[in-house]
Amino acid sequence: MRIYFEDLTCGSALPSRQYGPLTIADTVRWAGLQENWSQLHFDRDYVREHNGMRAFIASGAYREALLFRMLTDWIGPKGQLNKINLRHTYSTFEGDSISYSGTISEKSQNSADPWIRCDIEGKNQDGRQILTGSCVLIVPPRNSAGTGGRS
Repeated sequence: MRIYFEDLTCGSALPSRQYGPLTIADTVRWAGLQENWSQLHFDRDYVREHNGMRAFIASGAYREALLFRMLTDWIGPKGQLNKINLRHTYSTFEGDSISYSGTISEKSQNSADPWIRCDIEGKNQDGRQILTGSCVLIVPPRNSAGTGGRS
């Protein structure tokens, strides 16, 4: 379903999205793509022995990519992820699932400059926060060929 700037209101929830469970295939593919050879992202025995963790973890960039996907899928191809500010608060381990959600916290008063600010959050399957932050999205207005912009 396509969304338009005029239809959005402060306090409204963004559609949530779930991903997971995290597998070794996910982390190995992402580590290869990033050329990130840290054993934290694929070696169970190493992280247990040297880091005291129960399993390997997802990279922050992997978790961010999933969040960006949620946001850009929602705003559609004419929307734009303009700014984002994130803080990772807890790791995502092998077998964990991720749930992202958000709320519109601010909205431009001018459809010629159609931006919204959203508070966003990620949680694992136990409800523990793994990520928090905010973003600015450009959402196309209903009757405009352009998408406006905000720097």
